[in-house]
Amino acid sequence: MSELSRRAFVAGVGAVSGVGLLGGSCGAEPGAQRYVTSSGAPDWPAVRAAYRLDPNVNNLGLFYLASNSKPVRDAIDRYSALIDANPLSINSPPAGTSAESALAGFIGGASGEIVLVQNTTIGLGLVYNGLVVKPGQEFLITEHDHFVHNGAARLAAEKRGATVRQISLFTNSATATVDEVASKLRAAITAKTRVVGTTWVQSSSGVRMPVEAMAAVVAAANQGRTEADRCLLVVDGVHGLAAVDADAARLGADFFVAGTHKWMGGPRGTGLMWVKGTARQHLRPMASSFTSNPLTPGGFVAYEHRWAVPAAVAFQQEIGRSAAAARISEMSTRLKDGLAGIPGVTLQTPRSASMSAGITCFEKAGVSNSGIVEALRAKGILITTASHRIGYARIGTGLPNTPEEVDAALAAIRAV
Repeated sequence: MSELSRRAFVAGVGAVSGVGLLGGSCGAEPGAQRYVTSSGAPDWPAVRAAYRLDPNVNNLGLFYLASNSKPVRDAIDRYSALIDANPLSINSPPAGTSAESALAGFIGGASGEIVLVQNTTIGLGLVYNGLVVKPGQEFLITEHDHFVHNGAARLAAEKRGATVRQISLFTNSATATVDEVASKLRAAITAKTRVVGTTWVQSSSGVRMPVEAMAAVVAAANQGRTEADRCLLVVDGVHGLAAVDADAARLGADFFVAGTHKWMGGPRGTGLMWVKGTARQHLRPMASSFTSNPLTPGGFVAYEHRWAVPAAVAFQQEIGRSAAAARISEMSTRLKDGLAGIPGVTLQTPRSASMSAGITCFEKAGVSNSGIVEALRAKGILITTASHRIGYARIGTGLPNTPEEVDAALAAIRAV
């Protein structure tokens, strides 16, 4: 190695190991782009510029798989270079790369409560298949959940001699209320109910389930039960994480599972499973671990992506979790208000901000949902339909999106 190459390598490694991805610096290197103004308010044009989005496309489906921001891309590149230079560096992670600590701080939990997984599907599988369940007990899940949630429950039930019961917690998604959901859940729980499974924000309808109220119902049902019969609340939180300004670890759930590569904009193939301290005794590991946390499955992973999770958290923290969620909500409200004024359009997502988040689902009379998607695609506007339940047309108002993009979509929908 030449002296010039040696100096470049040492400088590169120093940059990687010396960068603090948490705390006041928000993971930024000296002189790096900032995403807030001098007053501390989010600089939305700068935030938008942090993404390598196709300028010729209006992408309103970024909640499916996020585009990574520049801080995340840069972190992945730095760590990839470090590992390529010395693969054994995976045994000595650089400072500031603890995904557990970063995610715990973001959701209001402790690092020891975080289990690292690749995505929501894997996390739900680890929860349901790892739960201690007696034959005859039941998993109570809803008809509104994603098929991977339902599938995890069914696969586990087959092994444990348990049953799966599906219920509906609202009659009409557009008019769902906290009281309706809580009342229906209260009536559905029986002495055999071991698990209540739900999704924080439903990808098929956009309904934001009132997890806190549901947790209160579950807590009441647990009065007088033995620990072995305790009812546990499992939450698929992938479409609420970073889209809703709330501490996920304080919603009242026993298990919270989410991928970071959607609304948070984290590296692809990264996710978390949060386990409440009092619920840990009910969960068994499903694979050997490489870490001090026996619940975290071992095996080699994309370390540069896992190490870059704190960069995604830091980006959110610099903007401000409340400000980011408010931006998503404001654009969602703008979208719903606009859709409500278009003849023939039926909203399937509640207008209330407390019962929705960043996903808005709708239909238009005389046009198939896939037809709406294709008509907008022809105009360079990308939206999606749900892959389960009723495939409503749906739009996501993610952090990289702008009010102008929302307005352009509304004009195109009106013209369909």
